[in-house]
Amino acid sequence: MYRETFASKIQKARKDTGFSLREVGKETGIPYSSISKYETGKLEPDLEKLGILIDFYGIKSKWLLGTKD
Repeated sequence: MYRETFASKIQKARKDTGFSLREVGKETGIPYSSISKYETGKLEPDLEKLGILIDFYGIKSKWLLGTKD
């Protein structure tokens, strides 16, 4: 369940900000091919990249990860 929700939420965060995969890659330093794989559930980011994306998109980690209070 985590992988499916993470992939769809990280994709939603990008689309809500209006950035393309290439733009996010350029702004964050994360290869756009990796971001694409995060969004399809084929790859999971390490902690550093996860933090970069959370900060870049301005989202809450508990929303992205599906954790409770």
